Amino acid sequence: MKKIIVILVVLLVAGLILKKGWKNNDFKLGIISSDKIALLSISPNRGMINLLTVNSEVEVWLPEGMGWYPSNRIKKIYDNEKNMELMKKMFYYNFGFMPEKIAFFSEVDDWRDWDLVKYLGVVDWLRYLVSQENWLYKTEVVNRSLKFEKETFDEILARDFADSELQRGELKITVVNATEGNGLGAFVADRLNWMGFNVVAVESEGSKADCEVMVNTAAKSLIKKYTNLLANMYKCSQISNTTLLPDEMVLYLGEKYASMIKYSSY
Repeated sequence: MKKIIVILVVLLVAGLILKKGWKNNDFKLGIISSDKIALLSISPNRGMINLLTVNSEVEVWLPEGMGWYPSNRIKKIYDNEKNMELMKKMFYYNFGFMPEKIAFFSEVDDWRDWDLVKYLGVVDWLRYLVSQENWLYKTEVVNRSLKFEKETFDEILARDFADSELQRGELKITVVNATEGNGLGAFVADRLNWMGFNVVAVESEGSKADCEVMVNTAAKSLIKKYTNLLANMYKCSQISNTTLLPDEMVLYLGEKYASMIKYSSY
């Protein structure tokens, strides 16, 4: 009898420890297989697992002057370049999707095998195993050029793949195209919307060399977190503006940024 009680106590304590260690934020995995790519979002908050697969012949855009390549070439490009940052940028600039990790599988559906524990970690993988039957699992497939999928992406990406923490925070952002190129502001605004930001305006103004992200010094911690993220991603300096509300930010896109990603090749 004592052994049974001890076992039950151990199981209870282990369960509490595991539950305490669970992350409530979304987990985002970029998947690259030999013939296609995919986006995987596991969201405990939403109780959802979402998978978007880009079929082999559909082209995706690689920044920094590389241009357009079919999905089935991405694995070969990585094998040649060994550039993980380029792969992360590929997921972001095509889908507004910022993966925590990138996994290389023989087939996209291999994410459901035991290897997932390497990317989720033991604790969150156990939670996934326990909870997945109660979560909604949705799949989407992209079969045609991304240039024709904007309306679909505006719905699917913002609804199923956006960062749930960012959406709950309802952070407002204005995007300013401070370059001589056309369309850069709208291009970036789309990615920020898909990511989970509330883009309230897209504006243009005279040419500016540097990229800047502007927030109020009294901004709440969540907006400071994403200010740091955007500053790092867009290589921006951070500027203070006390006229902004605590949940507002302004992103100025300068000529150096446009030159860095070589937006003209999009």
